[in-house]
Amino acid sequence: MPTIRTTTERTDDELRRRLLPRDDVLVAEVEVAPGRFHARSGPFSTWTRTVDHDATSITEEVRYRIAAPHWGRVVDLAVRGAARHGLTSGANPWWAPTRRLEATDAEVLGLCATLSMVAGFLGALIGQTMTFIAADLGGDVGDQSVALAVIRAGAVLTFAAMALADRVGRRPVLRWALLAAAGAALLTGASPDLTTVTATQLVCRGLVAAAAFVLPVVCAEELPAHSRAYAVSLIALTGGLGAGMALWFLPVVDLAPWAWRPLYLLALPAAWLVVRTTRRLPETHRFLHDDHVADERSHQHVVPRRLLVLAASMLLLNLFVAPAQQLQNEYLRSARGYTAAGVTLFLLVTNTGGAVGLVLGSRTSDRRSRRITLAIGLIGLAVGNSMMFATSGSAMWAFSALGSIVGAAVVPSLGALQPEMFPTLRRGVANGLLNLAAVGGSALGLVLVGRLVTDDRYGPTMLTLAIAPLLVVALVRLLPESAGRELEDLNPDDPDP
Repeated sequence: MPTIRTTTERTDDELRRRLLPRDDVLVAEVEVAPGRFHARSGPFSTWTRTVDHDATSITEEVRYRIAAPHWGRVVDLAVRGAARHGLTSGANPWWAPTRRLEATDAEVLGLCATLSMVAGFLGALIGQTMTFIAADLGGDVGDQSVALAVIRAGAVLTFAAMALADRVGRRPVLRWALLAAAGAALLTGASPDLTTVTATQLVCRGLVAAAAFVLPVVCAEELPAHSRAYAVSLIALTGGLGAGMALWFLPVVDLAPWAWRPLYLLALPAAWLVVRTTRRLPETHRFLHDDHVADERSHQHVVPRRLLVLAASMLLLNLFVAPAQQLQNEYLRSARGYTAAGVTLFLLVTNTGGAVGLVLGSRTSDRRSRRITLAIGLIGLAVGNSMMFATSGSAMWAFSALGSIVGAAVVPSLGALQPEMFPTLRRGVANGLLNLAAVGGSALGLVLVGRLVTDDRYGPTMLTLAIAPLLVVALVRLLPESAGRELEDLNPDDPDP
């Protein structure tokens, strides 16, 4: 258990400050004995602060344990300074949500973060290895584009899983979707041809996408209104960490043409982690409440305008994003001559700054406006990632970093909007339909790039496709502002939990 001891020179003002219960964005205390305080509110399973003093000095000891499973040591690095010195009234560190979290919030968020990491890893494998799989099993950029487009047909599985989540709950769907995805990834590693790779990854990616949509739903239904974008950004960060893990092992592929296969064996420990994590994850209280209200399922309805606006937005966004992401490795390898190690270095350097955009985007989205934050992110995403394909050398690296940092603001804003716009017992189906629209845009974008790119000239094609996310900037203005509003306020069909 982390323990922090500090000794300071005694003054009347300092002693008075130390002997007051803390009440800030990190923790709210209650005095249980003279000079001894426990947490009455905060993201801790244990919090004890003890203050002793004599004629010349004040000694304070803080003992605490973060309630977020699996991530306690990481979170401790962020909160240690605030735990040691306390926070002034109204202070809000860069890493903190806009409002204080409770222990149950931290627990759910920690478990969702772990599952997001697993989903990120399983989902990233095919994108990072496809160019090397094609080189081993046979296939050019056109074959890869078709395969990646066909894999998007897994959206049917995503929709089925999301619809099931509205019937049986979020927790069981998360468990079985990720376990089945891990099994499909193992089969991919044993595939004899590109057709089998495509079939197994259709299952894997379809179920990973279901988990990726269910996780923000869990966060939206469990986290406070002013922290939903913050929660989405954190699970996106850990999802990015999982995707980065695929990059860590990518240099192994340079050892032999078949060396992409061992990467898929890592689905075994991923499955073990899913079992352990979902065992602790509770079902959301909003689903449990609404599922037991008589005739509630027939009472809740999707607002057509919201669904159409978000569906069009997802289609247009993925028309650009899918080819930009999925064919980036092929572009770097074939058009720029990068090795697997070079691709890894480029992606790690240019994508790492996306964490900054996620944090800043989540704060702006929770504090001010989902729509404004989303618009800024979309513009940065379109400009940065399209120009990456149109430039070379240091400019290519700079534009890629720009797209990652500014474009990352799309994740918490759009990721929060998707579950917020629909009632509890229709949230899964609605988000499943949004995924179908996203997949349609992805498949269309991949096929267009596969047909239009000739002689490795990606620039003109990607600059043209960049118009699509810019159109979304206008579309999202048709949605209601949801920052800081309760789900029941946004969806009057929902009963109060």
